[in-house]
Amino acid sequence: MKSIIIVGVSRAGKTTLAQAVARAIGATGMAVSFISADALFGGVTEIKKHSLFYVAFARPLKHLIPALRRRHKRNLRRDLHTCAHRFINEQAQVSVVVYEDAYMTLAQAKNMFDDDKFQIVAIGYPESDIDKKIADIRKYDGDTPANRKSYSELYLMISSLVKASKKLRNDAQKYGIPFIDTSVRYRETIQEFADGVVDLLGE
Repeated sequence: MKSIIIVGVSRAGKTTLAQAVARAIGATGMAVSFISADALFGGVTEIKKHSLFYVAFARPLKHLIPALRRRHKRNLRRDLHTCAHRFINEQAQVSVVVYEDAYMTLAQAKNMFDDDKFQIVAIGYPESDIDKKIADIRKYDGDTPANRKSYSELYLMISSLVKASKKLRNDAQKYGIPFIDTSVRYRETIQEFADGVVDLLGE
């Protein structure tokens, strides 16, 4: 059975999808490993924070110079994907890997993972109603950074993510990658994909 790489925008349902997929694969008796880019990213960030260069130079300057802050984030994501690529490929030799990532493009995923061993899928909400998305955040998020934003800040954030979802959908069509649209039927769409994932990945 192939492993699966889930690429998607923030708040699209990557983790919910990954967990549902992992349960479906586990129900077949196959060993499954669920890996989140957010967890790896947190680890890479912590390592960087303890380096002498970061403490002495990068941390003080990145708050003052926007270009350095952007470069710092790019470097963190590069290091994340370097680690993830090696770890996931090795883990896929002993179990079915379910990996979800909000920092990776589909072009990067295609370049990093062998089509014979990995199935890449994309998830987003290109047709989402922005006000409804905001209402869902207010209702379900609790005390999160997103929920602490003002309405105007949230509107800008979700608008940007809807735009990113449209680009992701176009890229998925370009590469022939399945696109999971959670714009309207969020949980139902995720569950329908999870119900058919074993057939998609092969026995």
